Amino acid sequence: MLRTLGASRRQILTTVVVEAVAIGLLGAVVGIAGGFLVALLLKSLFVSFGIDLPTTALVLETRTVVVSLLVGVLVTLVSSLVPAIRSTRVPPIAAIHAVALRPTRRRRALYLVLSAMLGAGGLGLVLIGLFGGGGAGASAAAVGGGALAIVLAVSLFSPRLVPPLAAISGWPLEKLRRLTGRLARENAQRNPSRTAVTAAALMIGLALVAFVTVFAAGLKSSVAQVVDENFAGGIVIQNTDGFSPIPPGAARAAEGVPGVRSVATIRSARAKLVGGWPTADVSAPTRNIDEALEIEWKQGGPSTLRKLRAGEAVVSDGFASSHGLDLGDRFRLLTQTGRRPEFRVVGEFDAKLDILGSVLVTQPVLARDFGQTQDLFDFVLTAPGADAERVQALLDRGAETAFPTTEVLNQQELKESREDQVNSLVSLFYVLLGLAVLVSLFGIANTLALSIHERTRELGMLRAIGMSRRQVRTMIRYEAVITALIGAILGMALGLVFAALIAQPLKDEGFTLSYPIGSLALLLVFAALMGVLAAIGPARRASRLDVLEALQYE
Repeated sequence: MLRTLGASRRQILTTVVVEAVAIGLLGAVVGIAGGFLVALLLKSLFVSFGIDLPTTALVLETRTVVVSLLVGVLVTLVSSLVPAIRSTRVPPIAAIHAVALRPTRRRRALYLVLSAMLGAGGLGLVLIGLFGGGGAGASAAAVGGGALAIVLAVSLFSPRLVPPLAAISGWPLEKLRRLTGRLARENAQRNPSRTAVTAAALMIGLALVAFVTVFAAGLKSSVAQVVDENFAGGIVIQNTDGFSPIPPGAARAAEGVPGVRSVATIRSARAKLVGGWPTADVSAPTRNIDEALEIEWKQGGPSTLRKLRAGEAVVSDGFASSHGLDLGDRFRLLTQTGRRPEFRVVGEFDAKLDILGSVLVTQPVLARDFGQTQDLFDFVLTAPGADAERVQALLDRGAETAFPTTEVLNQQELKESREDQVNSLVSLFYVLLGLAVLVSLFGIANTLALSIHERTRELGMLRAIGMSRRQVRTMIRYEAVITALIGAILGMALGLVFAALIAQPLKDEGFTLSYPIGSLALLLVFAALMGVLAAIGPARRASRLDVLEALQYE
């Protein structure tokens, strides 16, 4: 109508851009307040997970507010450019009659070619990052850029996937509620582009959730397998948090407990390879560590560790291949104390999830050059014929009184402890990813509200020919469920692909991928429930439309 009355394309474009700036500014102001509230909740969440953070109050600086305002306005402005330009190209007659212009064949072909190029390029970047053998920073950047390109490719191609996915998602609903379910499915298929855009946010959130779920399941099964294969039995003394050092006196005290044959200890520190970018985990086991751990040797053997001297080191196969090291080669490490000790490679072992780190040296060297004199783990070996449960009970009693920061675990308890650590980390990720899922719910609710506004007269006609308010609400809810399931299916497929790709270079480290079918099925159910939740407001509004006013609309 504005174009018919004489408004120029430039005026229409300016109007939409100004509207976008106003919306972005308002959203940024609300977002800053919401972000501060989320920061308070996250701080409490970290405390509940036992992650120590600074105890000072949260700080909201001026630059944070300014940057947030700029980001909010710029992101909204950039997002509005395509719709703004498109609005200037709509013929006035088509706009007045509310004719939905379908994308031209040239535009569909362009999107198809662009999505194929982005998908191929993204997959190439991911493979380069995983198998290229570059530095950690470059590899992470390649994997991240490739993943982003793949997500964009799927987003561009997803409108073509909406009709079949809507048919699959809507089939059970159509069988359950017949006409109501069929109308919901057809409404979701009516505008594939808008349905795909609506499902995109949920797709990204569910992709991350599926990836974390699959990767965590694989990590737990791999840790259990490594403990079974590498831990020769006995009892382990470790810190109650599972990763901090423990006093060296714990090992000496354990040696005096009846039924204990010997104690093997491991100390650990971090260092940087001189002339190289990545850091390395440096461990110092006692000479009898082979009695407690099954070590798979590539070059050398148990006698190599027993005869290890200052200036010599045993390296993992991954560390050796990454830095081109072989027997007899020398390398330097920059320690946390500022020293630069030089080591000669005298052996190579197969690293399983870095249970022994990357570099093995003697404990005197670790104390002198790295400043580490505390143990990371103490492996208690019981004497032949000794009652392991009784020995563990005695160790528990002594740890409670003399070393309260330690805990005594058998092999099964050690696996459960590692699984609990993984579960805690995964739970933290789930909470953070829940924010992304929450954003997607607003998108679904917003799209439904817009769809209801556009279909006011249609809804009035349905009500006039006998559709009840309850059926209207059900139809809108089913439409939201179908949209949510489309995003969930695409996201889950992306998550599974990313997990499979990331797992490939980790196979040599003992990582085995595991697919928790039950958890993945629950994610689909969760997505459907989120769709129902997002549709509550729009469904109530649609059911309360006045039939006569709706029929006279437009």
